[in-house]
Amino acid sequence: MARLGRDQARQLVDGARWLFTNEYEEALLVERTGWSKADLLGRVGTWITTLGAEGVALARGGAPEQRVPAVPAERIADPTGAGDAFRSGFLAGTAWGWPQEQAARLGCALATTVLEAIGTQEYKPVPAELIARIERAYGPDAARTAEPRLANLS
Repeated sequence: MARLGRDQARQLVDGARWLFTNEYEEALLVERTGWSKADLLGRVGTWITTLGAEGVALARGGAPEQRVPAVPAERIADPTGAGDAFRSGFLAGTAWGWPQEQAARLGCALATTVLEAIGTQEYKPVPAELIARIERAYGPDAARTAEPRLANLS
C-alpha cells in the first residue's frame, strides 16, 4: 500500500465487503486515499483493524465500533503470520454463518496460536486447544457456541 497512488488505493478498497488492516495500514490508507475514516466506512462493508495485544476493531458505517479483545498469549515466539491467521479464522467463521464478533474471536484464538509458534507455518491448530483458548478469553458461552463447528476439524 505504501507504493500506491491515490487512485490505486481508492480502487483497491472501494466496494470491498471486508477491509482488513492493522493500525499502521489504517492510517496509511486514510492518507493514501485522501478519504476520512467515515468516508472509507461508507465505501466498504466492514473494516476490520487488528490492534495487536488489544485485539481487533470491527467498524461499519453508521454503527458503533465493536472491539473484540485479543486472546492472551502464554509467550510470544514469533509474530510472523499472526495477521494472516486472524483473517483465516475470521473468514472461516463468517463462511460458517457466525456473527462477526464470534468470527473475530476465532480469528484472535488462531492468531495467538501462531504467536506462540516459531515460523510462519510451524503450528497446528488443535480444535480442543482453540475451544479452550476461546473459553479462557471469552467465557464458556463463547466456547459452547464455537465447539460444534471446531470439534469436527482435524
